[in-house]
Amino acid sequence: MGLELDYIFHPRSIAIAGASESPEKFGHTYFKNVLENFSGKVYPINVRATEILGVPTYKSIRDLPENVDYVVSAIPNRDALDLVDACVSKGVKTLHLYTARFSETGSEEGAQMERDMLLRARAGGMRILGPNCMGLYYPKEGLAWGRDFPNEHGNVGIISQSGGNAGEIISVGASRGLRFSKVISYGNALDLNEADLVEYLADDPETEIIGGYIEGVRDGPRFVRALRYASSRKPVVFLKGGRTQAGTNMVSSHTGALAGAQEVWQAICRQMGVINVFSMEELLDALVALTRMPKATGANLLVGGGTGGKGVMSADECEEEGLHLLPIPGDVREELIEKDPFFGAWVTNPVDGSIMGGSKLTPHEVITLIAKNANYDVVINGISPSVSTNGSTPAAPTRAARMLEHTADLANNRDKPVALVIGDFTPESQRLLEATVDLRRQCVKDGFAVFPTISRAARAIKRLVDYYRWREEID
Repeated sequence: MGLELDYIFHPRSIAIAGASESPEKFGHTYFKNVLENFSGKVYPINVRATEILGVPTYKSIRDLPENVDYVVSAIPNRDALDLVDACVSKGVKTLHLYTARFSETGSEEGAQMERDMLLRARAGGMRILGPNCMGLYYPKEGLAWGRDFPNEHGNVGIISQSGGNAGEIISVGASRGLRFSKVISYGNALDLNEADLVEYLADDPETEIIGGYIEGVRDGPRFVRALRYASSRKPVVFLKGGRTQAGTNMVSSHTGALAGAQEVWQAICRQMGVINVFSMEELLDALVALTRMPKATGANLLVGGGTGGKGVMSADECEEEGLHLLPIPGDVREELIEKDPFFGAWVTNPVDGSIMGGSKLTPHEVITLIAKNANYDVVINGISPSVSTNGSTPAAPTRAARMLEHTADLANNRDKPVALVIGDFTPESQRLLEATVDLRRQCVKDGFAVFPTISRAARAIKRLVDYYRWREEID
């Protein structure tokens, strides 16, 4: 359906209209990024500077020595119509308008400028991305608007009406192990819109999971069809902005979109198999679960790492999310009792490691023994380098490494999804803080799905399970 747009992501040449000498301006950042990472030709357009970063400039797109495929606009909106005409004259295929202050301002003048740009672009066979957007992040081709975005490419495709939210998804997601096939910030969606982009990512062989942030849609029926098509092929996760009246009021001034009723959006998600989330944290959690955990359709859960009152709370949180903390099966109980008659009769789900002092069993052994039972579909295991409330001992890093080794063994040998919980920490000491950060970083590096709380892990797992159950029903 959507691969006719593939040329947008594979330009042979790029021009930056409004390329700047100032490192503080977007025109400088984008030019610097493509100059350093893009393998094709790059042309800076600037009416005053003679060169930028050692590259000679041109005063206009019309002055370029050859046609160019892709143009980024970082110029004032008053010059946008002339830029469109110049791009058409040089055979430009795609114009990305970082330039803003059009329909999102609420002014008829801004809206009319958009309509005029679209008419001229269509007459010239050119597509427009934006206006009022950050554009493309495609690490495989060296396209990026952020200074510190990862160069490695991955399997998550993102569309976002908000450039800021797109940047947060990339940056925070990268710290949790996510890598991206393509991220498209599309702003006001004057031409290329959410339906175009979802259809494209649905067919894109580099994209295995689709996610993003939307505020409103240009063509509701077409977008619904695109969602259905995409979610029948791969997981689709969306955060919808404008759920409340205050949010709806903000949407029109942000991207000029119509937000629509939240009840309608929720019904669409249920029917189309779209994973509906309610915050950036939930969006990232769902993407982490989908990329770093195998498919799961069972909701029977084993939880380890809870202690005392926290164990009670984690049991409540998991049940409230719709997961089932299955009691210890009789044959597993007998095996535990055989190994330790006292503790074996006491163990529960969640497994409370704080009561194992003096036991012949370690928490890891107990979790591993229970997890091998086929009745458990998913495991959440909380780990920490802290030995106790004063666990900031030199042994903390060693303990962390041992726990990670045990967890890897559990994940690799039980053939079921395992989520790790490494909580946000209180810096009892610099050593403990560093050990916790190192443990989290190593878990991410080793490919684990890592969450800050049991409740967030449970919510992400339930969404994983619900999606693959829906897929089973429609297949």
